[in-house]
Amino acid sequence: TTINSAQMHQPDNVETTALGAAGLAAALGMAGLLLSQRDTTDFSAGASLKAGEAAPAFTLALQGGGNFALADRNGKPLLLNFFASWCLPCRDEMPAIEKISREYRAKGVAFVGVAVDDTQAGLREFTARYGVSFPVGLDKAAAIRNSFGLAGVPTTYFIDRKGIVSHFHSGAVTE
Repeated sequence: TTINSAQMHQPDNVETTALGAAGLAAALGMAGLLLSQRDTTDFSAGASLKAGEAAPAFTLALQGGGNFALADRNGKPLLLNFFASWCLPCRDEMPAIEKISREYRAKGVAFVGVAVDDTQAGLREFTARYGVSFPVGLDKAAAIRNSFGLAGVPTTYFIDRKGIVSHFHSGAVTE
């Protein structure tokens, strides 16, 4: 049998099918691995605001109207959560933060959420999906994010009655 050059460069259908299936399986396996990974990046090294420092003054326009000003919290301790609707760890943590907010609001702790790198529509959908009952707003100009030196989301700051950052946590909060 004589084989011409065109036939030499054409794999048979069995090889093509096997290679295609192997490639697809590898791609699906990699996608599954990436989707199953949690964001474990420690952003604390890049944050400019540290525990023991005064929280920067800010005013946040709230979803649904009104404003939240750090200066107006009347000496209440504050849990300040930076998040984004597109952030998978933020989605994971929000049910826990919502549950904690319902428990601790009655004990005098204020809760505020600041959406960063997001849209009003994304914020509305996110808060509706997770039943967020505490005040939230969109940091449209990134002024609040920048004043806190935020390096990533989710990040949560615990601010004491005197306005001092007592602790902050980069990454998803759990119960």
